[in-house]
Amino acid sequence: MSDTVLRFESVSLHRDGQSLVKDVDLRLAAGQMLAVLGPNGAGKTSLLNCVNNVSDYSGKILLQDRSVAGFSPQQRAKILAMLPQQSVLNFPFSVREVIMLGRFPHKTGFTVDTAITDKLLTMMQLTTLAGRCYTSLSGGEQQRTQLARVLSQLILDADMSISSGSVLLLDEPVSSLDLSHQSSLMILLKEFCAAGLAVAVVLHDLNLAAAYADQCALLKEGQLLVAGSPDDVITAASIRHAYGIEVDILAHPKTAKPLVIREF
Repeated sequence: MSDTVLRFESVSLHRDGQSLVKDVDLRLAAGQMLAVLGPNGAGKTSLLNCVNNVSDYSGKILLQDRSVAGFSPQQRAKILAMLPQQSVLNFPFSVREVIMLGRFPHKTGFTVDTAITDKLLTMMQLTTLAGRCYTSLSGGEQQRTQLARVLSQLILDADMSISSGSVLLLDEPVSSLDLSHQSSLMILLKEFCAAGLAVAVVLHDLNLAAAYADQCALLKEGQLLVAGSPDDVITAASIRHAYGIEVDILAHPKTAKPLVIREF
């Protein structure tokens, strides 16, 4: 799929006298995974936040060729979901109840919502934790629960259909996950992409981005340095420019995708 579903046109964000995002042009297509890369303070989180804070930036953000500000909150919630770096939830909800919160924009009824939740519990390897209190979970278990919640927000029916042109924004979703769950999540996201979902994910692990992303965008100090395929973006020169470190880029022996080797 190649249709653009989310487009940034000359997007800038200024707060407290600082330029957090500077004149960014970027596109995300249906069925694609875009990895947003860059050092701390590069503007990755700020760029994603512009999509939800619909009056807080300059430039244009278009969702399905319409200004994102032109959707009602409920309309937008059905086709756009975001998981921030930290999701604070201190209420004693069970894991199942937290995932069910994602069904709020829909009117599909208890039976369908339960079926969707059951499938997401399985997908996120949470079935044995379904009745556990969310606040008693480890950080990684809480993160997987929140990931299931935002996915549930975009699902239309018990067949796990996704609305055409839906977009999922994830800010460092693997930061608290172990290696096994990192891989499981990225594989699951690719499966949803194959069904038409567009995913923009902030990652610090360049090798994870190279392995799973269709496109990458590299930011530094709020500016977009380069965007394109992993081969185009994950290069020794671009990493030196963005991070100020020297690396070697090898071809992965099995996939031929870029493999970053840091010079310690």
